[in-house]
Amino acid sequence: MGVPVLVVNNDPTTRNKMRHSLEVAGYNVMEAEDAETGLATLRASERGMVVLFNVVLFGNMMQGTDGIAFLGAAACDTRLAHQHAFVIVTPTPEQLEAALGRLLDHLSIPVITEPIDADALLHTVSRSTWRLLVSA
Repeated sequence: MGVPVLVVNNDPTTRNKMRHSLEVAGYNVMEAEDAETGLATLRASERGMVVLFNVVLFGNMMQGTDGIAFLGAAACDTRLAHQHAFVIVTPTPEQLEAALGRLLDHLSIPVITEPIDADALLHTVSRSTWRLLVSA
């Protein structure tokens, strides 16, 4: 039996294409049509898996947990984070950038772009310092 791969994607055509390519290459493929099913499959698994998930489509086309929440839930679970290898599938680099922006917003992580603007730097560090003081 090949290495297990879990394909988490809401589009059955995409899942089938990925399944076919991976099975021809010798992988043991499982599918999940949504993030909740994907997380349940990971939690029930005793073997490590390669997990292919679409970070963008979940948020735009599905109800419930989106791809960002899926990755966050898996990353916060020490066993899942260490047992499995995660791969993001995205239609375009721009959609990945937007999804990562949502993740950073969700985690309240500000971003400063280069070249560094002194006012933006000081404002961001001040806000971050305030956040530390409030949470202490």
